[in-house]
Amino acid sequence: MDDMTLQSLMTLFWPDADADLGPGRQVHWLLDGARDPEIASLVRSSGLDYTCLYSGALHPRLAAAAPYLVQLNPAAPATARLLRRGWGQAWGIFTIGAAPATLDRQRLHFKKFLRVQTADGKLLAFRYYDPRVLNIYLPTCTSDEVRTLLGPVARLISESDAGTHALDFRLEGGAMTRRAVLLQEADHAHYPA
Repeated sequence: MDDMTLQSLMTLFWPDADADLGPGRQVHWLLDGARDPEIASLVRSSGLDYTCLYSGALHPRLAAAAPYLVQLNPAAPATARLLRRGWGQAWGIFTIGAAPATLDRQRLHFKKFLRVQTADGKLLAFRYYDPRVLNIYLPTCTSDEVRTLLGPVARLISESDAGTHALDFRLEGGAMTRRAVLLQEADHAHYPA
């Protein structure tokens, strides 16, 4: 990732003025440990607050492939290092919310969606935090389903087109909107999705 793309991404997550969320903005990255064997160790050594969505003691292989929720901090060098390393690699999705959308609250909320049941009763893992899955799944949801998935957060952001775009999903006026943001340009050109 070049410096301009990183700056565009940081501005998307932490704009100077955000009337919707105010100064208590919380930005988290819900990472898919299965995408890269180094994600778990990078998260642990980052110095950023994080938690695993899985509970209890995990076998090392499962811990390495588990989903992790990391609270990003725009002033922490680890945030830029993680973004440079993982953006464009489908490492996960980003959550943006007001101060009440804490790490613990989001963990309890998002872990509810780790399994889905098929029509014939089988339980399957649901890796909704893979941006390639979310970008296809979320547009098929009703407004109520989107509201349920969002829970305590206001927006979900995922990468698209190998990281050249960010897709910004949110509810506006009771309906889900999806805005594509081109990250290669400093002025954040917006394109209808």
